[in-house]
Amino acid sequence: MAASAARGAVALRSSVGRTVAFVRKIPWTAASSELREHFSQFGHIRKCTVPFDKETGFHKGMGWIHFSSEEELQNAMQQENHIIDGVKVNASYELSMSC
Repeated sequence: MAASAARGAVALRSSVGRTVAFVRKIPWTAASSELREHFSQFGHIRKCTVPFDKETGFHKGMGWIHFSSEEELQNAMQQENHIIDGVKVNASYELSMSC
């Protein structure tokens, strides 16, 4: 019973108050400024992170968009296609609790 309650609490925490989108397949020609510009049409962007590979100097093709509210994130997720520099990127809800 306790394990079931714990799983329920984790599920609740992960679905309430979400404001972060995880973006994959970012073209190597795009920078965080292009990501920020595209996603700002859905709401205020608090933070846009695109990690770089220290060895190659190129970004890793993924990033995180931190919106100001859940509603803004929902607006972005309702959009079927996100095109950046002519390439369709994959945007999804960030599932990790560490963001």
